[in-house]
Amino acid sequence: MSFDATGFTRSSELARALGLQEFWPWSDIHEFGFRYTQAVYPDPWSGDYMEGLWFLRVPSDGGGLMAMEFEAAILDVERLPPALLQNMPGLEMGALRAGLAAAARGPRNFEEQGEWVGWRSAATTPGPGPA
Repeated sequence: MSFDATGFTRSSELARALGLQEFWPWSDIHEFGFRYTQAVYPDPWSGDYMEGLWFLRVPSDGGGLMAMEFEAAILDVERLPPALLQNMPGLEMGALRAGLAAAARGPRNFEEQGEWVGWRSAATTPGPGPA
C-alpha cells in the first residue's frame, strides 16, 4: 500500500486476480482513523483478543462507504507519509494517538474498544458512534 500525490493504492496479487479496485484518488477518501476491536477469528490457543487496525473509508461498489483496513504496524503515527499529511488538512493526531494508546495496553484490553477518526472529508457527514 502507498500514499502519493494522486491518492491511495493497495497492491496485492489477490486484489488483481479478483479484479478489485486498487487505487482511490484523494477525492474518494472520506475518513482516516484507527480502530481497536475484537479480532474476527479467535486465536486457537488463547481465545478472543483485540487488534488495532488503521482504516480508510472509501466508496463501495454497492453504494455507501466501506472501510479499507490495514495492520497497525504498516504506519508509524510519528512518521506518516507526507502525501497523507498534505491531503488531510486538520488531521487530529491526538485522536490517532489515543487509539494507538488503547491498543498498546494489550490484546486483552476489551474495555477500550473503539474507533478514533483522525480525519473526515468535508463532504462526509459524521455518523453515530465514538470519534
